[in-house]
Amino acid sequence: MSESPLRNVIETIKNILFELKLHKTGLIGLIILIFYTFVAIFAPYIAPADPNKMGLADSYAYPEWFALFPKYRNLPRNIILNLSYSDWRISVEGRNLSVNNMNNNILIIAYCGNISQFSSVSFEYSFNYTYDSPKRFEGQIPFKVDLFSALGSYARIKCFVITPSGRTYELYDSRPIAYNLSRLDAPGTFDARDVFLKLKLGFSPHDNLGEKIFNERGIYKLKLLVIIYSARGNGYLRVRIPYIYFRIYGLLYGLLGTDNLGCDLFSNLIYGTRVSLIVGILASIISVSIGLVVGLLSGYKGGTTDQTLMFLTDTLLFMPILPLIIAISVFIGKSLYLEIALIALLSWMGLARNIRAYVMSLRDSMYVEAAKAVGASDIYIIFRHILPQLSPLIYISLVMRIPGAILLEATLSFLNLGDPSVPSWGRMLYSARYAGAFFRFMWWWIIPPGLAITLLALAFILLGHALDEILNPRLRVRR
Repeated sequence: MSESPLRNVIETIKNILFELKLHKTGLIGLIILIFYTFVAIFAPYIAPADPNKMGLADSYAYPEWFALFPKYRNLPRNIILNLSYSDWRISVEGRNLSVNNMNNNILIIAYCGNISQFSSVSFEYSFNYTYDSPKRFEGQIPFKVDLFSALGSYARIKCFVITPSGRTYELYDSRPIAYNLSRLDAPGTFDARDVFLKLKLGFSPHDNLGEKIFNERGIYKLKLLVIIYSARGNGYLRVRIPYIYFRIYGLLYGLLGTDNLGCDLFSNLIYGTRVSLIVGILASIISVSIGLVVGLLSGYKGGTTDQTLMFLTDTLLFMPILPLIIAISVFIGKSLYLEIALIALLSWMGLARNIRAYVMSLRDSMYVEAAKAVGASDIYIIFRHILPQLSPLIYISLVMRIPGAILLEATLSFLNLGDPSVPSWGRMLYSARYAGAFFRFMWWWIIPPGLAITLLALAFILLGHALDEILNPRLRVRR
């Protein structure tokens, strides 16, 4: 009883893996490929952050390990504060006022009385800052003010930072807030890049506010002041503040730092492995499949079929692939799957001609003529007698075409013709060029993606040469 084609394929793969142990370069390529595959599969667990998430640190942040060098040791780090009720030191001034903890939210209730009056609640939080001056900081104050039969009452929320030397800077002022104004979904914010905030504090619009305020080392105080005006009456005013968010953006972050948007470069490098493998493998499979079908039909059928298919093949073969892909990408759009399709559809022609020549030599062989004589169909002859003879060429072509597809995808991304929503190594290099990383000599941004592309392409090339030697009897050497 004859063995099934699937079993033959499994046995062939087992034999190839066994033979591969004797080829050191091919084994090295296989190990590198296994490593890349592992990284691609477990990218969400290896990458410390979402590759597209911006503002993880300041723009152009250095890698954290730069702190080993004295020049970078005191660069600012990320300081993130999410302050709730239990974090503050609270002081109250005024009557008919209560400050409560509602699920760790600040809840202030001011009751109206016989006379109109002002009252206030002060919240202070201290933190130690021991680094160089940062470029940027920001904060958010979500709050909700409700009036209950207290017409004319209002609240006003201010936020200050107090330096170790005692200087006070007002970062935020809500102005009077009256009936039912909610900021829970769109909190009050302040940002060191705000020109109006710089002018309000007496600085130039071109100054870095972080460098001006956090230019000392020591204990800083973050102060929140809630001023309430209670109109005369029998109602009350309620202020709820869930948390206060305050952040200083660091200039040291992650294994490879950040780009111009504050995205983690190491996470982009990890996720780029997926894109390169997907593009390379899928484009190679589609390309080899098309070339195999065209070559088989052209070589086996001959005549008009052969002339028509070879005319199409030769026409595409002499067309410039890269300019054609660029033109199609510009007019149709940027998509990862479009890239895969274009790379595959424009790179099968050489394989088709090779398979055609091989099939033409096989169709006139004695065992094919014998199969025809006993009434075997063309499909049976192709799958039973011709296709198995082509398997070494197919395996080698599958592996050897992947590096070209990977490099072509990286080229398109580097030219900003790749999918902008997908993190890839070529896009990292494009972003580096666009953001001036080459002029800033940010080698930790440029070298890793280039090295990753080189190693992955080299792995497939080493593996392909080993397979060529294993499957091609003419190249075998005595071991």
